[in-house]
Amino acid sequence: MRFLPCLAVAILALSCSDNTEPAGGASASSVTKTVGPDGATIEVGGATVTIPRGALTTPVDITIAASDAGPPEGFIALSKVFTCGPSGTTFAEPVVMSMPFNDNGQPSTMWWSTGADPTFKDVGGQPNGGKMSATVRHFSSGFVGRKK
Repeated sequence: MRFLPCLAVAILALSCSDNTEPAGGASASSVTKTVGPDGATIEVGGATVTIPRGALTTPVDITIAASDAGPPEGFIALSKVFTCGPSGTTFAEPVVMSMPFNDNGQPSTMWWSTGADPTFKDVGGQPNGGKMSATVRHFSSGFVGRKK
């Protein structure tokens, strides 16, 4: 019976982790963080997601994941594909998504899926210092690239 309090403390400690950095200093490929009305910035795989104050009215467990999976058919990706969830989460204020990409000097833009529909829409973007930034109003997935 004495080990139960220790077990409870261990479980509590593990459940409070925000997964921002794995052991050994390696870069995380997925981060989950509770974000509320005050907003937050989440970083993963070199990408930054900035949720401004007032974008959410209640706390939400936000997950951002970087994938090495290729782009959808018909596209050339210049970045990893980033998935933001919960998918379909909408925001009262625009969220800034900033992704690192391989700028090869050819025209590129950020592509964002339209939610449940797997179609990707050109959401524009501003390149700066090896990153492309654009605003989105909902969570789904996206990447920097161009059509073939």
